[in-house]
Amino acid sequence: MKYDDVEWHCGENFPEDSPREYAATHIALFLKWCILNGFSSEYHKILLSPNIDDFRNGKLAATRYLLEENDGKFTSEDLNGKGNEFAQAYYGDDGLYFSDYIDEFGDLLFVAPEEEHDFEKFSSILEERMQCEILTETQRQKTRTIYLIYTFIFGTLIICCLV
Repeated sequence: MKYDDVEWHCGENFPEDSPREYAATHIALFLKWCILNGFSSEYHKILLSPNIDDFRNGKLAATRYLLEENDGKFTSEDLNGKGNEFAQAYYGDDGLYFSDYIDEFGDLLFVAPEEEHDFEKFSSILEERMQCEILTETQRQKTRTIYLIYTFIFGTLIICCLV
């Protein structure tokens, strides 16, 4: 399964003066987070093992790695079972990944290199999503609906008790 591909973003809406690597940044950051959090396939573990410290601290840019080793593609073959489970929900068609990325880094999309992204902040967004387990728009809508129902019920109970 292909989650993303740099070429999908290099069309008519891609800024003419931006290099191709800027189309890879949002993909590469997600892949980097997966690799550093134990969600990568054996292929990446073996390939990166001699350079994992450089990858972790940014000396080996995730964008360069994605373009050179994966030809700009992010697929299910890049992740292990747990990583794919997370990516299918969060990065998939109904997933909140791109929305979260835009909310925090939208001004950098397709116009800034990886180095201008705060990877710690990026990581905290993904970690919060994993912890709260709201990875898709459908899950977010259900949670909002439940919250509104509980608010209504609780508010009604308070009013009844006051009367």
